[in-house]
Amino acid sequence: MRIAYLVAGLLASRSAARGLQVDFHRPAPLGTPIRITIDGAGGEIGDARGSFAIARPADVTLDVPAPPTWEEALAATGEYVTEAPISQPNCFGCGPDRHRGNGLRQVLGLLPGRHLGAAAWIPAPALGNRDANLPTELTWAALDCPGGVARSRLTDAGGPALTAYLAAAILRPVVAGERHIAFGWRISRSGRKTVVGSALATADGQLCALGQALWIDPKGNDQRAHQHLVLRPATRRAYPRGRDERQAEIARFMR
Repeated sequence: MRIAYLVAGLLASRSAARGLQVDFHRPAPLGTPIRITIDGAGGEIGDARGSFAIARPADVTLDVPAPPTWEEALAATGEYVTEAPISQPNCFGCGPDRHRGNGLRQVLGLLPGRHLGAAAWIPAPALGNRDANLPTELTWAALDCPGGVARSRLTDAGGPALTAYLAAAILRPVVAGERHIAFGWRISRSGRKTVVGSALATADGQLCALGQALWIDPKGNDQRAHQHLVLRPATRRAYPRGRDERQAEIARFMR
């Protein structure tokens, strides 16, 4: 998961707007004191150099594909377990090395025939607030990796990217400990720009949150734009391929 979604979630958690768009003027810094300013429904986050993220109310409307069923999402999770390369095993959003309650643990694979990345997902109860709901910043964070998988596996884009904007709306609470479906899809790809959509739904298909993001590939092979990212080389684990063993591995992520 990229830090941009956490930054945007911090602004969203302090805004009264139902839908919000956060525009990024430069990468979010790490290890640097920041200031958060809220002005009505909008706001900004900055550091000593000035603002790097500005939020404004937005009408977030997307042509959302029909949410996968729980069984379809389980099949996508199974595709990840047996087929997907693992580029960030410790990712807060989708890293398989994260322990329950220490990450979102969205096991996102491709859904055959649907052009979607999806996961059968049960957010850990420890991530919930007093009402057992995911806080706003974590709900925004949960929209990141589904879109990232759509970009990395449903387009010709590869490697890290810079975030130009994020837009999201929370429609209903995401209840920790309950079954949910996270999914993402490609909206467009032009040059170095990729627009992706993502959504969270209940197991019976009711939308909880939706988001849209514009990712921009770096020019050429210039990786200086990604000095704030810590990436590991993609690896492929020797996951079991027998039906029973595969189901046991999927069940491990569902616990």
